[in-house]
Amino acid sequence: MACLVCVLIMSSSYGQDVKVGYTNAELILAYMPEARSMEQSLATFQKKLGEALQTKEQYIQQKYQEYIELKERGSLSEENSKRRETELMQLDNEVKKLAQESEQKLVMRQQELMKPILEKLQNAIDKVAVANGLTYIMNQTTSAGVSTILYGPKENDMTEAIMKELGIQIPSGN
Repeated sequence: MACLVCVLIMSSSYGQDVKVGYTNAELILAYMPEARSMEQSLATFQKKLGEALQTKEQYIQQKYQEYIELKERGSLSEENSKRRETELMQLDNEVKKLAQESEQKLVMRQQELMKPILEKLQNAIDKVAVANGLTYIMNQTTSAGVSTILYGPKENDMTEAIMKELGIQIPSGN
C-alpha cells in the first residue's frame, strides 16, 4: 500500500494526472453466475473425493474389526498378528496419503475453475478503468473481508460499473 501511495505522489509531482477508483471484487465474484456454478461443481467434486476416502476408511475399519475379533478369540499366531498389524498400519498410511492427495486435487480443481472467472472479472475491470479514465482500480477489501480502503468518494467506487459490464443484476440495497 505504501508503494502505491509513493507512485501516486510521484506521478502527481511529475504533472501526470492520477485517477484512482476502487471496487469490491469479492462482492462481484459472489454475484457472478460462473462463480456460483464453480462452487456447485467444486462441491460435487469434493463429495466424490470424500466418498472414495470414506470407502477406504470403511475397509480399514472392517479389517481392524476382523483383527480384534481374531485376537480376542486367540485365533492369531504371533506371526499372523504382526502381519495384520503391519497391514493395518500400511492401510492407515494409505488413507492419510489419500486424504492429502484429495485435498491437493480439490485445491488444484478450484484454481482451474477459478482462472477463467478471474480473467473475465479482470477484463471487465480493465474496460471500466479505460472507460472512466482511471489510472488504478484498487480492491476495496482483502480476501479475508478486511477493508483496505477506509475512505473513498462514492463516485470512485467502480463496483456497480464492473457488475454492469459483466451483465450482473445489481442487488438492491448495495
